[in-house]
Amino acid sequence: MNIKEKAIAIMKDMFVCDNCLGRNFGALLTGLTNEQRGETIRRYLAFLVDSGENVNINELNFSGIKFRNIKIKTKEPSKCSLCNNLFKILKKKVKPLIKQLQKYEFKTLLIGTNLPSDLLEIEQELWNKIGVEWIESFRTEVNRELGKEICKIMKKEMDRKTPDITILYDFQKNSVKLQVRSLYIFGKYQKLVRGIPQTKWKRKFYKTSVQEIIAKPLLKHSKTADTSFHGEGREDIDVRCVGWRPFVIEILNPIRRYFDLKKIEKEINKSSKVKVKELRYTNKNVVRDIKTVKHDKTYLATVTFDNEIKNLNKLARLKNTVISQNTPIRVIRRRTDKLRRRLVKDIKFKKLDNKKIQLKITSQSGLYIKELITGDEGRTSPNVSDLLDNKVKKIELDVIKIHEKLPKQPFL
Repeated sequence: MNIKEKAIAIMKDMFVCDNCLGRNFGALLTGLTNEQRGETIRRYLAFLVDSGENVNINELNFSGIKFRNIKIKTKEPSKCSLCNNLFKILKKKVKPLIKQLQKYEFKTLLIGTNLPSDLLEIEQELWNKIGVEWIESFRTEVNRELGKEICKIMKKEMDRKTPDITILYDFQKNSVKLQVRSLYIFGKYQKLVRGIPQTKWKRKFYKTSVQEIIAKPLLKHSKTADTSFHGEGREDIDVRCVGWRPFVIEILNPIRRYFDLKKIEKEINKSSKVKVKELRYTNKNVVRDIKTVKHDKTYLATVTFDNEIKNLNKLARLKNTVISQNTPIRVIRRRTDKLRRRLVKDIKFKKLDNKKIQLKITSQSGLYIKELITGDEGRTSPNVSDLLDNKVKKIELDVIKIHEKLPKQPFL
């Protein structure tokens, strides 16, 4: 069908408004609204009728048009058969949407809608009749026009990829849902004490965590209630991390999005347990980098044995040695039991007293250091305990360096 044939087919048996007429030619010309396209096509057909051409169209579609050469008496149509006059009331829907948006700080938005199912069925029937060449969907136009009106009033911008807020309006239920994009903040932390976990526990076994200490001022400034924490690996609860561990903290459903991260750093660093640096806004993609990157790490371990230490130099054999390690007994209940092979890149050692030594170990990511020292009942081999033929009594472990290979983090 050409444009004329399609337009006649659309208006033959029903009245359609300019928006709905023009929407079926939405892929033609630029710089026009569908309403302008519809008005242009309607008047073109009116010209044909006034010139004497026989055009088989429901005369309600010519309401308000003044013909010179023919007489057509039409009454004002009650409603558009395709949209049920939705476009006439669209601007009235904007006010309650804006009311819900006003408490949020944001720059960009996207709108989605749930339209009446009967109207979508009528649209599909029309497409079956005239084809889908040049069309734009009912939902796409409604979403765009609602969004344009909100942006105009609130001085915001539309963003189809990463909007700060997505508005979901249900025309059938007359209800609104807002999806607020999480706020992502990259940084590096130190955990200076033993006895606190990296992330908060659902059951409050510990008074605080690295996540909670970092999150506290962020929650206050963003005026929200929850965060999700994404660390580049993690240290055990009884292990300190005096090296700087990269992380991303995700602020869920933020009301405020823009605040001074230098001030936030100072607030967090009042803590004696956790320190942070290099806080900056980032995006969701960095969470993927944080979770997938594998950094070598250097540890400092103070190890106490049951018996007097002899033949300490045997530990030099571990340098540049691949360690075979089954999943440790202490974590096997929550992790798959499998064999890992990881490299000890360097090891240095010194005797502190007859039963105590200090180890400085640099290893490939994924090596369980405690088990490298204890042997874990034979599940890790070779190991420090076996080499010294001495059972381990106590380990105090620190992560002292994380050898970063993360790509440069984007600023936002």
